Amino acid sequence: MRIRVLGTLAQLAYCLRRQDCCPPVCVAGWAGVLLVLRFLILQQKYLEALERQDLGSALTCLRHEMAPLGVHEQQLHQLAALLLCPGTGDVAARTFWLGGGAAHRGHLLSLLQAKLPPNLMIPEGRLEVLVEQALEAQMSRCPFHNASESRLSLFSDYYAGLECLPTSTVQILDQHTDEVWHVAFSHDGTMLATGSKDRTAILWSVQQRVRLEVMHVLEGHSQPVALLSWSPDDRRIITCSGETLRVWDVATGQLLQTCSHHRESVSSCAWLPDSRRFVSGSTDRSVFLVDSSNGMELQRWKRAYRVQDMAITRDGGVLVMASTERRVFLLRLSDMREVSLPPETAPITTLALCPDGRFLLVALNCSTLQLWALGPAMDPYSPLDMGPDPLDSLPVEPAAVYRFSNGEPVRFVLRCGFGGSDNTFVVHGGEDGMVYVWHRDSGELLFKLSGHTGTVNAVSWNPTNPYMLASASDDKTVRIWLAQEAQQRGSAAAAARRKALPLLQSDLLGWPASANDSHAAARLAAPIGPSGADSGMNGDAMTAAAAAPVEE
Repeated sequence: MRIRVLGTLAQLAYCLRRQDCCPPVCVAGWAGVLLVLRFLILQQKYLEALERQDLGSALTCLRHEMAPLGVHEQQLHQLAALLLCPGTGDVAARTFWLGGGAAHRGHLLSLLQAKLPPNLMIPEGRLEVLVEQALEAQMSRCPFHNASESRLSLFSDYYAGLECLPTSTVQILDQHTDEVWHVAFSHDGTMLATGSKDRTAILWSVQQRVRLEVMHVLEGHSQPVALLSWSPDDRRIITCSGETLRVWDVATGQLLQTCSHHRESVSSCAWLPDSRRFVSGSTDRSVFLVDSSNGMELQRWKRAYRVQDMAITRDGGVLVMASTERRVFLLRLSDMREVSLPPETAPITTLALCPDGRFLLVALNCSTLQLWALGPAMDPYSPLDMGPDPLDSLPVEPAAVYRFSNGEPVRFVLRCGFGGSDNTFVVHGGEDGMVYVWHRDSGELLFKLSGHTGTVNAVSWNPTNPYMLASASDDKTVRIWLAQEAQQRGSAAAAARRKALPLLQSDLLGWPASANDSHAAARLAAPIGPSGADSGMNGDAMTAAAAAPVEE
């Protein structure tokens, strides 16, 4: 509060110095206002000194700071009378009656604001907002920032190191007997699903500081399980195998429905927000809307292209589809309007939509990922709005491009994704057995993880634990990667749920320090967290740093 008051007084003083731009009457008026404001602030200082029984400081303030102002003489006499109070209780009562004491700083601020011209007022909480914006800007510039759980310090720049990202293998899941083609965390982060060429899918329980354990083995597929999709409420999961989709109950592991609407292999599927309906796409040029409770077809949409992959916005408004004709189409389900992004220069293998719908990842078979900033194009729209259609504002070029595996052609379908506390990282596997992680906005390759001995077919970042990553490979295993920060501090999910901001507390700006805020400076200067690895690491050096003992 004191900083806000002093900032306001500084503005007034500046105006007084600029007498060339102010009428004499105005200058004289502001000079009087400034004297009154100074008197009120010094009165607060005097009353708080009395409250602390510091009579010497109170007398000095009264005689040498307040009296020379020449204002409010009657009030000065009342303030001086407080020095004659015999007991602490009487002083407390009379300071309260005069509107003083440490507990009345808010009242003082209200008095000051009432006497200031509106054009000179600092908005409520403006200083706190500016400081938090500065700290947030520091975090955004740090390439490794990922759910810092420690309070930031105002006395040094924020820095997070490589230990905040999942670089250490903590468990290897080797229950599959053949290549693992897909891996996906549930939306609440408490379960993991893996699909394999061995014609099974496995559901795993994910618990903090405990090894992942098998919940259910989903059997009965006649072909490899190429794709998995969790319902938004995580109560059901779809496994795609050949031309068939199977809907399973997650709690019991029992098969609920078998859907065989497509004539060719199912390439993709996505749930609608109600967790009851889903859409599926195939190379047979058709998209089906299906009721998962009974497996019945609700609608069928024929397309002029083969569907390679699909995703749907969280609100179920827009269906995004990648075609084998090197284009990405956006289909708005409310009115079936369809538009497309500019054609790609290479075949599309997969795509991934950021949970908030702002960004789209498009993977090409030339070892390249493209980031499309969809922004307002994904906003809800109704013709009754009488405004521009958001689908008319699609970007004309990608916002970022990420390359891996030296740009070599890709032979297989490799699935990519977003991750981190604000989905600020992009992750993708390679046919070289590496896992690549980039910073989403800068496009910088932060590190690559080694450990798999075969193609990394799919990756999945835990949506509620930014310190955890899973990767599936042709080497028949799934690797669980964890950040060193999480291993050292424990309970990573709890840390992720903590919010680093607001970074300022109201008592940190108190003046002068009272008995209640004597440790404010110590709290404000608390160590930044986390700090660690050398920011200059890159390439093979990061790969080496990521190598850690594996828990077999």
